[in-house]
Amino acid sequence: MGIREDNKKLTKERILKSTKWLLLNNGFVKVSTKDIARVSDVAQGSIFLHFGTKDNLLHHIISSDLTLLQTEIEDRVDSKKSRESFLGDFLDILGLHENILSRIYKDISYLSDNIRKTVEQIEVTLKNRLFDNIRNHPTKSLSIVDSFINIDAFIAQVKINLIEKEVFTDYNSVLKQRRGKLVKLYRTLFE
Repeated sequence: MGIREDNKKLTKERILKSTKWLLLNNGFVKVSTKDIARVSDVAQGSIFLHFGTKDNLLHHIISSDLTLLQTEIEDRVDSKKSRESFLGDFLDILGLHENILSRIYKDISYLSDNIRKTVEQIEVTLKNRLFDNIRNHPTKSLSIVDSFINIDAFIAQVKINLIEKEVFTDYNSVLKQRRGKLVKLYRTLFE
């Protein structure tokens, strides 16, 4: 790879990093190419050269993060583990992706159908993992319907916490702050 290709790669990475920061802090609609160029220290033309449109750039960031989240859920959230261990892994994975999930849930109405479908698929995966864990470690006599009602309630509470997030830093985690409440809710619903 030559110097020119290295510079293109570095510019693209800088644009991605700056845009993600702007996306998290300002929201999908409020991110402008002018702001991206200013924070990235590149010309606006560079953004269009690398990504075509602002929406392409934003969707690239969100899609990449959702793909990573889906992979980590499939690899690390094992429904055969004990309930406590499973719940810990479940909340840890969501915590790692808390910032982008929070922004996605806040801005879901502005996102493309493909991204909304990906988010729905991730939720289905999470619900199925929860159901399988409950089925593998039964303690409460719940029907399948009641199990899914409780699962929906638990996922809804997690989403509410993510939507309420206001400060997007690695040190401000609503899921860590409210972990005790989520664990208590989980135990109330399923144990």
